[in-house]
Parts: sequence; C-alpha cells; structure tokens
Amino acid sequence: MTVNKIGFVGAGKLARVLTFGFIRAGILSAKDIVASAPTERDCEEFRDIGCPVTTDNKEVVKENPVVILAVKPQSLHTVVREIAPLVTRNHLIISPAAGVTVRSIQNELPGRSRVARVMTNLAVEYLEGATAFCQGRFMEEEDYETIMHLFSSVGYCFETPERLMDVMTGLVGGGPAYMYLAIEALADGAVQAGVNRQDAIQLAARAVSGAAKMVLGTKLHPGELKDNVCSAGGSTIAGIFALERAGFRGALMDAVKASSESETSWC
Repeated sequence: MTVNKIGFVGAGKLARVLTFGFIRAGILSAKDIVASAPTERDCEEFRDIGCPVTTDNKEVVKENPVVILAVKPQSLHTVVREIAPLVTRNHLIISPAAGVTVRSIQNELPGRSRVARVMTNLAVEYLEGATAFCQGRFMEEEDYETIMHLFSSVGYCFETPERLMDVMTGLVGGGPAYMYLAIEALADGAVQAGVNRQDAIQLAARAVSGAAKMVLGTKLHPGELKDNVCSAGGSTIAGIFALERAGFRGALMDAVKASSESETSWC
C-alpha cells in the first residue's frame, strides 16, 4: 500500500508532527505534503519544512485525494462546509477532531462521502504514536488500508467502534500529558532528595520509557511486572503504598474519564 500525497487543512501542531513523522518514516517526502492555513504567516513553519503551502483550503481538496482536517473541533464544521462543494467519492476525508462524530461530518458533505475519524497523539513525530480510528459507513476497503499505512508508519494504529472514540480522546490523546506530569513529579521527588534537575528528568523519563517498553516487549500484565519489582518489605512496595494511599490509580482513571467527556459537546 502506498500513498503518493496528502493534504492538511490546517497547519497547526498536529499537522506538523504528523508531517515530520511521515517524512521520518520514509512514506512521504516534504513535497508530497501540502497544508493550508488562514494567513501566509501561519504557513511559515510548513514552508520551512519544504512543504507546499496555501491559504486556500479548497486548493488542498482539489489537489489531494487524502485530506486530513487538522483543525480545532469548534472550527471543523465551518471548514467542512467550505470544502464540501469540492469533495467527491474519490476523496478520503480524515478527521482527528475530538468529540466530532463521523455522521455529523458526513451530513455536511455530499452523499456517500468517505469519512474516517481518528484520535492520535504528538508522539507520532518520533514514530512512537498511538492512533485509534473508526470508519464511516461509506468507506471502502482501500481506505482502511490507507489509514493503517499512514498511521502505522508513525506508531501503533488500530480500529475501534466509534462509541469508544471519546474514550480514546482521554487515553490516546491525553495519555502522554499524564505521563509528562508523572515524569515531572518523579523528577521533583529526586530533586527534593538532592539530585540535580537535569539528571532527575533524564532518569525519570528513562524509568517511564523503560517501563512502557517492558509492557510492550514482555506482553505481561502491568500488575505482574509491578509485582516482580516489589520485594517483601522493600523500598518499592513502600513507594507503591504511598501512591495507593494518595489515590494514584483513581486519579488517572478520573483523568481519562474527564478528558473523554470534555469534548462531547462538539458532536
């Protein structure tokens, strides 16, 4: 499966990190990725990458069969209505907007338009992303392959029912931010004990990265891996007890729930 070119309607952070990821993965070159933004100034960072840019959203749709709507949820329907006259059955429209359903996008487009919804995260820039997607009712088999080709190149990609896409906002989209907070807090604990800040951040980040790789590499349940580290009466179980007493698990569960529910008003 190959994709010769794609277009981004929107040239913000998500569009840029996906572009860097696709280029690093070797599936597209800069000249094969075009992006639009409201002003020339908004296009500067994409232009610096070497990508074609435009201030005309319609031009992106005219020239590209795969279009990613990289705009904020509150702006999405305005943009969809703008490009709708140019969307044909030859287009695959991909929306990463949190909380916006496939049906609501299809209602703004010509009948039987091919629409998919995705939720990804900024780690795609380093080919370590996670992407969940669901298919619209009019998608074709090749569209599934296109999405898997694009997003598997920059990390892990899987299909899920749309009823779970808001949960993916809280888990896939928000998960890295929760881990950044954990890394910062772990580093703060080390700094409090006398470790210099730079070393503390490096060590904390390595601890989180290493733990993630152990989960993925061993395929063991995280609880089993945790138990393997906790010796009887040892220092790690003492730390686990402190986290449990502080409600660590519940706080993370609440974070996923809160994030999952925060964008549903855009449906």
